[in-house]
Amino acid sequence: MQYENIIRENKNRLFLYMLGMTAIIVALGHIISQYLGYGLMGTGISLIFAGGLNFISYFFSDSIVIKSTGAQEIKESDLPQYYNLVREMCQRNNIHMPRLYIINSQALNAFATGRNREKSIVAVTKGLLEKLTPEEISGVVGHELSHIEHGDILLMSAISILAGFISILAQMMGTRGLNAGLSRRENSGSVAILGIVLALAAPFTATLIKLAISRTREYSADALGAKICGNPQYLASALNKIKYDGNPLAQANDATAHLYISNPFKNNTLANLMSTHPNIDDRIKKLQQMSI
Repeated sequence: MQYENIIRENKNRLFLYMLGMTAIIVALGHIISQYLGYGLMGTGISLIFAGGLNFISYFFSDSIVIKSTGAQEIKESDLPQYYNLVREMCQRNNIHMPRLYIINSQALNAFATGRNREKSIVAVTKGLLEKLTPEEISGVVGHELSHIEHGDILLMSAISILAGFISILAQMMGTRGLNAGLSRRENSGSVAILGIVLALAAPFTATLIKLAISRTREYSADALGAKICGNPQYLASALNKIKYDGNPLAQANDATAHLYISNPFKNNTLANLMSTHPNIDDRIKKLQQMSI
């Protein structure tokens, strides 16, 4: 019943977030169209665009996220030991086998994405497979499989696309506003003010993600992940190594950071403050207190 509630909550959050993003895009489109003199036609176009963005976010967010990381899909013949480890875990827990991807990075990290259990993906870094023991890898994979079982993956992936678009739009309008401010064209002052206001929205992308994704989802994924791998100490040990890993994950960005098992930005104070992840020491402590 607990997991059913989590799945239901994720669906509700996704609907509300898409609705909110639609409202923001339509509002921005209306304002911009008024400045450009397009009237209601611009507002209508922004509404259609928002609908298209939601469609893409729902059906193709996983593909976009994977391409943004440069991850490559692997088959059993590529890494048989790792492939068999995941398959055995899935068979033991009656979980649908996800497609497996590898990210070419020495950072210790992983994430799951996909639209549902049947179309799910687990991606891990090359460094994680090289530096963790098989038991620790099973703990990390168990955590990612729990996100799939909870139905977190669609919400987390779709938000990456929606929030990423808002950030890109804000940066583009900020540049446009700056150029307009330096010109002497008519209404350049209004466009400059609008662009600057939108540019200031970019740093708040992580905050928008926080509003849609609760940090408690990581604790829930840790708990179920410990059961899936069979021992909470496996994940606790993996998180302890991840904690002291000093390699930043270059493939990550503000819009996708929340997908990973640990904050991918190392030695970045602002990124740590805005992180959607709970304190890793607290996660380790809770796992160490668990008994299965």
